[in-house]
Amino acid sequence: MAEQTVNAVTSPDLAQNLINQALAEPEQQDVEVSVTPPSDTLVTLPGGFVTPEGEVIKTVEVRELNGLDEEAISKSSTIGRVLNTVLTRGAVKIGELPVTEETLDLMLAGDRDAVLLGIFKATFGNPAELQSFCNGCNEMKTVSVDLDADIKTRVLVDPINDRYFTVQGAKHEYKVTLPKGRLQKEMNNSTSNKTIAELTSDLLGGTVLEIDGNPVYHKTVVQKIGLTDRRKIAEELTERNPGPRFEPITVTCPDCESEVVVPISLGGLFRF
Repeated sequence: MAEQTVNAVTSPDLAQNLINQALAEPEQQDVEVSVTPPSDTLVTLPGGFVTPEGEVIKTVEVRELNGLDEEAISKSSTIGRVLNTVLTRGAVKIGELPVTEETLDLMLAGDRDAVLLGIFKATFGNPAELQSFCNGCNEMKTVSVDLDADIKTRVLVDPINDRYFTVQGAKHEYKVTLPKGRLQKEMNNSTSNKTIAELTSDLLGGTVLEIDGNPVYHKTVVQKIGLTDRRKIAEELTERNPGPRFEPITVTCPDCESEVVVPISLGGLFRF
């Protein structure tokens, strides 16, 4: 097609019309693109990981679980082993340190719970869609739970000194430490074949350091502690342990607006 030239001197009206048409053309509009940000994969530890050098690390990087992880998880025979597998596969780094079985064993049990919750959010998102029974509708309902806002977390003020404390019992004084990952892992792996009393002995055996200033070297020592003191120590451990508090949450039914009580647990969240 031959190119035509308009002379503004000889054809001023035509030139002006062309200029007006060009100015009237709509400007190119910027297209607004909605981008979904990636899931937050950085977990703040409520307790803190203490390195052999005494440095306190407060963050753990986690990742989304994939199909290979699901295959490995599906081979776990109990919910305790499921959670251990989720943790070892979904946690990437503690600060700048690579995650190993040893570092996870040294991590506080409450911090491990916080990391597991972070892995869930990185994998399935937040809020979580959970099922619970609605008395107003008289049937199971899917409700939304904001895992950040609805789950309370206890944080250690002093990450080093707050992991040790003293319990004054009826007849004896006990020096106690918060449970770590190795103990939690062992207890998770044995929940299916031990009674509550036996699990309590395991808990105290891994956390009671001294009785009246005398070191505790074997679980048989804590098995001889009186029931009142055993329960008091266990209650103190539950109260002082940092991390998310998995307690029932009350939300509103999306259909009838009745209150729905949703039980929360790590096993219930993952549902493998």
